[in-house]
Amino acid sequence: MSDVNWCPQDATQTKTNVELPLFASRSMSAFFTDLLGPLHWISKRQGVTAGSSTEALEAEIYATDECVKFLLELFQILEFLEVKHIFMPDLTVIYNDNRACVDWSKSCTTKGLHYIQMKENRAQENLYSNFVSLKHVEGKLNLADIFSEEMKDISHFVALRDLIMCPRYHT
Repeated sequence: MSDVNWCPQDATQTKTNVELPLFASRSMSAFFTDLLGPLHWISKRQGVTAGSSTEALEAEIYATDECVKFLLELFQILEFLEVKHIFMPDLTVIYNDNRACVDWSKSCTTKGLHYIQMKENRAQENLYSNFVSLKHVEGKLNLADIFSEEMKDISHFVALRDLIMCPRYHT
């Protein structure tokens, strides 16, 4: 699962005169990988602040690309150990709660985002080769939220934590 929080980390502040600390409004990208239980997760603050929904989509694509990159590394390790067929399906699904990012995965190019073409191409090459697919998941069910969002809702945090830690069974 991949996710991005591209608004200020303290989005509960509605006052216009509240000063945000520098870098606090930069996107937080994250992904979570599950392999019969929690395997790997990353949470990383972006290098620039997203100033528009287009730049927010860039952050979502970045998080998706980072997830794809890790899955490719995992694939190579498992294949080297000759256990890939046990642990990885032929098609790995990446879930994302941003519909624009999921829709992007079905398009051939995003001309407005040509400055991130290399990341876009790597992710899309792996989408088109059926190594991964990108599907939408509701925000409240996106396990990567726990690594990208400021958790002010304790019940949401507990629900995500419990979903991450529940036992998995390989079929």
